[in-house]
Amino acid sequence: MKATDTFRNPAYGHNCAQAVANKWKDMYKSEDIVKDYAPYVGGKAPGGLCGAIYAAMQAVPEHAEEIRKEFIAACGAETCRAIKMETGTPCNVCVDTADRLVEKYS
Repeated sequence: MKATDTFRNPAYGHNCAQAVANKWKDMYKSEDIVKDYAPYVGGKAPGGLCGAIYAAMQAVPEHAEEIRKEFIAACGAETCRAIKMETGTPCNVCVDTADRLVEKYS
């Protein structure tokens, strides 16, 4: 299963951060990862980050900088606002990119 399978899927209702975090839930120190990552949508992750990249960086914190750089290269920006207003990268592409980066660095 890919993170995009649960992203905005009515059966799950996951936002971008929840979709990535749920896929890789065994990498977090949380009992309810879906609940914990619910607020990180629409630029509400720390620093205005896209929720998908935020969740990816939290999953593999020792590779957060590499994940950030590769995410920017693929999606054009790291903040939700810049992604939506400047690059036009669709959210599902951000979720898929973050998912692949967690897989690469885990």
